[in-house]
Amino acid sequence: MESGVTKYTTSLLTSPGVKKDGSRISLEFSMVLLMDSDNVLQGCAAIMRDVTERWGSDKKLKEELAACLANCSGAAIF
Repeated sequence: MESGVTKYTTSLLTSPGVKKDGSRISLEFSMVLLMDSDNVLQGCAAIMRDVTERWGSDKKLKEELAACLANCSGAAIF
């Protein structure tokens, strides 16, 4: 961060999280570096979103696809 350059300017980052009640969630976030008028790094900001439900749906679909592919070993899938 000291350099003021990040490789994450165009991609979402992911991370597990824990809520105050102790439950686990999946997070996606993006970050931006905050520069002053002299282009000196002053800090950073992040926007985070809870993607637990979507992550769970994606995981279930991947498991169903794997099961289907295992059961349809010789059949064509269109």
